[in-house]
Amino acid sequence: MKSQLHVIAMTLFVICFAYDIVIWGGVASLPNVGAGIVDSAHREAPIAATYIAIGTPLDEAMPSLGDYANARLTEGLGDGFERIRADPTVAMDLIFSSTWNGTHRLIKAMYWGAPVMLLVTIVFWFRRPKAVHAFRR
Repeated sequence: MKSQLHVIAMTLFVICFAYDIVIWGGVASLPNVGAGIVDSAHREAPIAATYIAIGTPLDEAMPSLGDYANARLTEGLGDGFERIRADPTVAMDLIFSSTWNGTHRLIKAMYWGAPVMLLVTIVFWFRRPKAVHAFRR
């Protein structure tokens, strides 16, 4: 089990990253607030901007993923849409400063989960047990 920790961490990274690119890729298509969130992400949140840049073409190519992202984003961030509409420059601050519901909590946890699991994967990769060969052929 200990020899496979890097594989487990990499799997968790892939799950978090896939979720993030699907969810954040749908931000631009949110009515009335999407453009404000995207602009705020480009100014203040390079990780979110990366997720948006990678995920937007994916969500556009697969409309079912875009619909899923819009539903999750509306459910998770819907409580803040009015404030984001009023002042889109603070969208990232609003999204990450408070937690409105369980879906919002999941979006934030997965957002930070990908970079954390990438670092954990790298650490476990370098600390993995190496194969020892007692005899050479």
